[in-house]
Amino acid sequence: MDLKKRLAQLDRLSRRPASAGDPSNRNTQADPSAVASTRSAAIAGLGLGESATDAGPVWSCGHRDVLPGPGDPLPNLREFFSRTVDFEVDPGQILFLDTETTGLAGGTGTIPFLVGVSWWEKGGFTTRQYFLPGPGHEAAMIQELSFLAAGFRIVVTFNGASFDLPLLRTRARLNRLEDPLAGLVVWDLLVPARRLYGNRLPDCRQQTLEREVCDVRRDEGDIEGSRIPQVWFDFLATGEAGLLPRVMTHNHRDMVGMGRLFNLVVEAANSLVTGFGSPDNPNWLDGWALGRICERRRDTEAALAYLGISVATAPRHGPGGLGDPRFLADAVRILKRGGDWLLVERVINDGLSAGVDEPWLHREAAILYEHRLGKWPKALDHALKSGDDHRVARLRRLLDQSTS
Repeated sequence: MDLKKRLAQLDRLSRRPASAGDPSNRNTQADPSAVASTRSAAIAGLGLGESATDAGPVWSCGHRDVLPGPGDPLPNLREFFSRTVDFEVDPGQILFLDTETTGLAGGTGTIPFLVGVSWWEKGGFTTRQYFLPGPGHEAAMIQELSFLAAGFRIVVTFNGASFDLPLLRTRARLNRLEDPLAGLVVWDLLVPARRLYGNRLPDCRQQTLEREVCDVRRDEGDIEGSRIPQVWFDFLATGEAGLLPRVMTHNHRDMVGMGRLFNLVVEAANSLVTGFGSPDNPNWLDGWALGRICERRRDTEAALAYLGISVATAPRHGPGGLGDPRFLADAVRILKRGGDWLLVERVINDGLSAGVDEPWLHREAAILYEHRLGKWPKALDHALKSGDDHRVARLRRLLDQSTS
């Protein structure tokens, strides 16, 4: 559906309700005053209050949750998020944001009809939800977001850097307004989620993380994200709240869930050890993730410590641990930087014994035995298995010269 047709549909729905049970009656004209009265009652039932602004009325409601924030100031979060800041971050400077929209396609035809924002203040987690009762009230909501965002320095989303934020920017431009979040640094929680938990979970969707990492399960009253757009269209068509309370609950839970996940990221950053000692981290998957982050931070000593513990505690058999080619590749790459060649040899051989009989691993073994351990017959054996013809030829020459 192109933009013109979608806007026409929105305009038609905002002016004329459809019969809830009979699609053939959707074109029947309804009493505008009755629809308006029904819509007003539904909005009040959702707990939304109306406030006047220069750009028009805004409908919103608030929540307060017991969710302590991280310490002040935050630890160094470099390489947990894709953006780095050059200032100390106070948790009170962070604004969390999530939207519920009329679709996932983005672009000018998609409208964010519910915007949730949260922040820490006075030991609690405050959430405010802005709701659009129709497509003609965006300017006021965007203006309110701009006023609110001016008090923060960072905006945190979950997969919102590629959807929520560009969408709000587009809606602002269509309303001849500035991007309400233009001055804020963007931290997207999907990035650290993948870096910390991507190797242990089937996916990194927010609800998967909440369930598997935070041990939080959403009970009744929520709604599947795929059903949310139609709920708002039904509200425009009938004036009745329908499943909107569940949409509001879903958005609120998303906000609180982001707060929990952010605390976990901060906890992981606090656990990093730099300069000496070994991290107290018995879980080999955690050690793997944190070692990779330390490598990104160019903290070789910490990366070696984490991977050393991870290798020591990882399973030796089966598909996990040293039988996982991804883990084995990271372990070999990082441990090589420490120069403990006997440890590298042990890890390579453990990987081969675990069933990772792949050319790249034989090539690593060939390089190790040729250049670090001086065991040319073993190097030749692995070079043959890796298919490295140039190395095979060179090693044969070296062996011939050594015996002549």
